[in-house]
Amino acid sequence: MGWGLWGVLLTWALLAWVTGAGQPQEVSSSSGFGVCSRTLKLSRLEVLPGGGWDNLRNLDMGRVINLGYSQCKTTEDGSYIIPDEIFTIPRKQSNLDINSEIIESWKDYQSVTSASINLELSLFSSINGKFSSDFCRTKTHHVRDQAVTTRVQVRNLVYTAKIDPEAALDKAFKKQLLTIASHLENNQTQMADFLAEVLVLNYGTHTITSVDAGATLVQEDQIKATFLKDSWATRSAVTASAGVAFHSIVGVGTKESLNVSSDFTKQYLENRTNSRVESIGGAPFYPGITLKTWQERIQNQLVALDRSGLPLYYFIKPSTVPELPAPTVRRVARRVELAIRRYYTFNTAPGCTDTSSPNFNFHANTDDGSCEGTMANFTFGGVFQECVGLAGPDTAVLCQALEQRNPLTGAFSCPAAYTPVLLGVQEREEGHSHLECHNKCTLGIFCHRKCQDVFWLSRVQFSAYWCAASGPVAPNSGYLFGGLFSTHSTNPITGAQSCPSGYFPLKLFGELRVCVSQDYEAGGEYAVPFGGFFSCQAGNPLAGQHQGT
Repeated sequence: MGWGLWGVLLTWALLAWVTGAGQPQEVSSSSGFGVCSRTLKLSRLEVLPGGGWDNLRNLDMGRVINLGYSQCKTTEDGSYIIPDEIFTIPRKQSNLDINSEIIESWKDYQSVTSASINLELSLFSSINGKFSSDFCRTKTHHVRDQAVTTRVQVRNLVYTAKIDPEAALDKAFKKQLLTIASHLENNQTQMADFLAEVLVLNYGTHTITSVDAGATLVQEDQIKATFLKDSWATRSAVTASAGVAFHSIVGVGTKESLNVSSDFTKQYLENRTNSRVESIGGAPFYPGITLKTWQERIQNQLVALDRSGLPLYYFIKPSTVPELPAPTVRRVARRVELAIRRYYTFNTAPGCTDTSSPNFNFHANTDDGSCEGTMANFTFGGVFQECVGLAGPDTAVLCQALEQRNPLTGAFSCPAAYTPVLLGVQEREEGHSHLECHNKCTLGIFCHRKCQDVFWLSRVQFSAYWCAASGPVAPNSGYLFGGLFSTHSTNPITGAQSCPSGYFPLKLFGELRVCVSQDYEAGGEYAVPFGGFFSCQAGNPLAGQHQGT
């Protein structure tokens, strides 16, 4: 899990809890469909625009545009029932589109099913799709295996479905807009902003306006980068070999596969570090399937091959929310826009994205120019925690479990050029009881042994500090930051209650563990851009002392 997704978890976790984990709504309305289905004896087209879309994760979200079936419309060829608000363009092709390509950098990777909407430029387009499972998998293979990707795909486009620009909003979606408007009218802007973030959590960042329906077979291979030579002749041979590998498991039998040098193809397969074949729509993939068999089953198994859309707030306008005054509608749209921009901002991780640079940051998704120069200045100088006894006989034992020296200094202090920042002061109590016995005598003669439970309460106070750079720091003087975890939460970097490889934990407060490393080469792969700590008692000096930054 990358740094950006950690931002998602930290920022949106409360929202997910409030909305019951933000389960997507029903993909399309069934209003009137039953009558149309009985009358026309047809099934409905399931690949439809009008839904919400998370353009960072490439996920379908809740329904934004209302869909109805009162007119019993069908596609031009009469094969499917479509909603009143949808029109389709037949795109049937007698020939399959087969192509091969080389993706040398993970930064150039484009989704097979959402390339168009990922290129939408209204927001921070540089991170669109960067949290999708396909992108994360490809990036991991490129960096870990020092590989490049070849992609061979067969696409069969059947329809393009578009939505009426003036279609009405879904009732549930509009209800949330009216609630936001009510809070704005009552000057409850903080609650309005919170509900706008809930809206983005449930409906995504965009609304789908157009969908290409069809099916595709895709093979993506990762091959060693050293195998790819910088000459067009060899590049052509590589793409041809990728095609041969594809044809070997999907029955095609084209002349192209016969004309490629078998020796070169063998080298291609020997240098392949990973291979993935996926059927998106059509018949499920199995080794030996023929294109004829796959294509024959497309008609009843259509999926979205590409999507286009606009930001969610584009559809919040006076004509779609006539219940509200126009100025109020524009205020609601602005709040939703700002919520989307915050979502993008929290998940933008600046850093070096050049894998050949020693400053490369695996979790960065936006290049900030830090690839040049020596990786030396680290603004995180570690943490330490002091403890003092307040009362009781066991304070030394209790403090021993809470104290944390800073390994950079070996003491409760910060290195030179770093300033200690107090995060908080807490107290801890711990009680112990033991059986205490003594002799009780009468007149010094008649004695008996008397025992009772004695309860002791020990109380200590501990103070947690982190070390922030107060100015230019010496080369290799700070720590790489590898995330944090506690007894109740996992480290987003590892997905477990642990530190990444090459990192070790430092205690902070009672249960928090901060992962750090001084292995700038090996540890750089897991390093997270460090933005400082803040608490209710202290601001973040790296953010100008603003709390909550």
